[in-house]
Amino acid sequence: MKKIVIVAGDKSADIYGGLLCEKIQEKFDGVEIFSFGGNNLAKSSHQVINLLDHSVSGLVEVISSIKKLFDIFKRMIEEINRIKPDLIILMDFPDFNLKLAKTLNKKYPLFYYISPQLWAWRKSRINLIKKYVDKMVVIFKFEEDFYKKENVDALYFGHPLLEMIKNKETEPKKIISFLPGSRKNEIKKHLPVMLETKKILEKELKDFSFRIIRPDNIEEDFYKKLSPKIEITPHSYDRIKESAFIITCSGTATVEISILEVPFLIIYKMNPLSWHILRRIVDTKFIGMVNILSGKKVIEELIQEKANPKNIAKITLEALKHTEKYQKIKEELKQVKSTMSPYGATDKFADFIGQYLNLK
Repeated sequence: MKKIVIVAGDKSADIYGGLLCEKIQEKFDGVEIFSFGGNNLAKSSHQVINLLDHSVSGLVEVISSIKKLFDIFKRMIEEINRIKPDLIILMDFPDFNLKLAKTLNKKYPLFYYISPQLWAWRKSRINLIKKYVDKMVVIFKFEEDFYKKENVDALYFGHPLLEMIKNKETEPKKIISFLPGSRKNEIKKHLPVMLETKKILEKELKDFSFRIIRPDNIEEDFYKKLSPKIEITPHSYDRIKESAFIITCSGTATVEISILEVPFLIIYKMNPLSWHILRRIVDTKFIGMVNILSGKKVIEELIQEKANPKNIAKITLEALKHTEKYQKIKEELKQVKSTMSPYGATDKFADFIGQYLNLK
């Protein structure tokens, strides 16, 4: 019996990891998968620790959680050595996962799936990847090119979201959806701004309704305490697709929305000290992947103090009240989607794992 360990510390990695688990279990016998992740991974593996319960974003926020993370890290090392896996797959969550790779020190074969954004900041981490990672599996084509120039063994099978999202022809309804984040500390920053924006928009868009789309790792009661008078609906691609416009924080949600070709706006707020540090070390013009892939501003990005209700409402109204502008955004999103091909990325990666481990 071959053993695989998968480590995913955030929501998007948990989703991709869950799909990968399903594909491996469908295709191959004689394999046992252990996970340190969230609910999606738990469905098709033996969950050892739910890492998503301890996930935070922002430099200052991570520092304040350091003791708890250290205790989890120590336990993980013990559990991995007890399992003795034939393969470890680390997913995103770079500060934690690269330390994990270094601590394990080539004791087990190790793949890294969903690359840290070295092309944007802290490029020096490439040395850790060269030393401790056997295969880097990326989800954007330009990342494969980046790693190959650095002599890292990188593989690209396509973007997993293409096989997960069925982009049906749906006429948008008069709905504006809010996606404030997949971590509680993000939601606390973004949701109050979105709710103030709603007050402005309601005056201009009297026939529109508003709702929050929540990820399944955040309980509904958490939102109700912050926003008792707005519809709260579970995440689904149908609900994203039927929205006329979406206001979302930066993250994987922006790629999902792009694939579904729904016009949207990106906001992001974090602890001021975290932002003060990051803005000096990040070497990228944009924060939204849709804009990074395009090499230009397709979607408006509002960061920190610019992410205020007045600015957000202004951009939303401009898109909704000008048909030509609205359609242009949709066309641009279609072009972005084409850069994420080919389809079937998870299938291809599962087949590669099967060959690597000689599974049957």
